[in-house]
Amino acid sequence: MPGDAAPSWILVPDLPAAGGRVSLGAGESHYLARVCRARPGDRVSATDGNGAIAALRLIEIGGSVTAEVDTRERREMEREAWVLCGAPEGERADWMIEKLAELGVRVLQPLDCERGVWRGGARRIERWRRVAAAALRQSRRAFLLDVRPPMDLAGALDALPAGGMRCLCDATGPHGVAAAAAGAGNAVGLIGPAAGFTAGEAERVRAAGFSPMRLAGARLRTETAAVAWAAWWASAMDAAPGAA
Repeated sequence: MPGDAAPSWILVPDLPAAGGRVSLGAGESHYLARVCRARPGDRVSATDGNGAIAALRLIEIGGSVTAEVDTRERREMEREAWVLCGAPEGERADWMIEKLAELGVRVLQPLDCERGVWRGGARRIERWRRVAAAALRQSRRAFLLDVRPPMDLAGALDALPAGGMRCLCDATGPHGVAAAAAGAGNAVGLIGPAAGFTAGEAERVRAAGFSPMRLAGARLRTETAAVAWAAWWASAMDAAPGAA
């Protein structure tokens, strides 16, 4: 009998209903044909990155892979985390994005601040999105991390969803509250650039309703603080129904 192509978790943004066929993109086709050595008849699992989960049967393996959807279902996300993050030093962003995606963060909004801006342009953003997609495959999640283009602090604060928890990761703040407080709904973790916020930026953050939160007994790098906050949030999120 045909087996499963392992590891059998792929990203298919345009995932049809059960019974439909889909031609996979170049990246997923290469992954199945060359990395997993898949064969016609093999079965794989797929997600569209927005909560849909499907079982696929591979029909054709060639320059592109064609698959048929056997079953499809949808998961709902009851908790959603956003990370607003200033620029880390050097080339540390890839690692941070990989870990945020594995932990189930929904949105990463890079922040251009007075003391640090993100560099690399559209090509770097596309690379980060590929890193997020690879992390989704590895962690077998149903929701893809949305890596957005950098935005200034004022614009990013204005674009936040209403309500929910807003945490400013700050070594001078009180220790983090119990993970259970993450609760249902939206949670936003805000991390400044490596050189920190200016006084004006800090005042803007306070006015937007962010509460300081200390994550460790020492000062953390920007990327470490982002991952530490996401892990704190995920410890509550992953125990809840609807987590993905």
